[in-house]
Amino acid sequence: MTDAGAIALALVLLINTGFIVGLAFLLFVLHKKLDELAGRMDPLIARGTEILGRVEQLAGEGQEKAQRVLEQTETLVERVSEKVDTTTAIAEQTISEPLIGAASVMAGISRGLKTLREQSEEKGDSN
Repeated sequence: MTDAGAIALALVLLINTGFIVGLAFLLFVLHKKLDELAGRMDPLIARGTEILGRVEQLAGEGQEKAQRVLEQTETLVERVSEKVDTTTAIAEQTISEPLIGAASVMAGISRGLKTLREQSEEKGDSN
């Protein structure tokens, strides 16, 4: 090997070594920054987890309250429905019986008047 070849080989070796050292330094700095970032993220993740737990608890409580309100509303609707049915039945019975009686009386009076007219017409025709 000539002196120029040895110098070129040494130069390539020096450049590769410098590249590897630079890459190692860059990875070291990157690792340090990632560790620092992870150290900052851990408290934020813990706080986020705590907030999420609280939100789940509040959502559960809200669901329980909504369920109770729905059950009470259902009970109230059933009671009102029963009262409306009872009131309707009483009103129907109270109103319909006298109306039936009045209709019967009117039918009787109408029939009586019709019979009276027929008899008076027969008497008028026979005179």
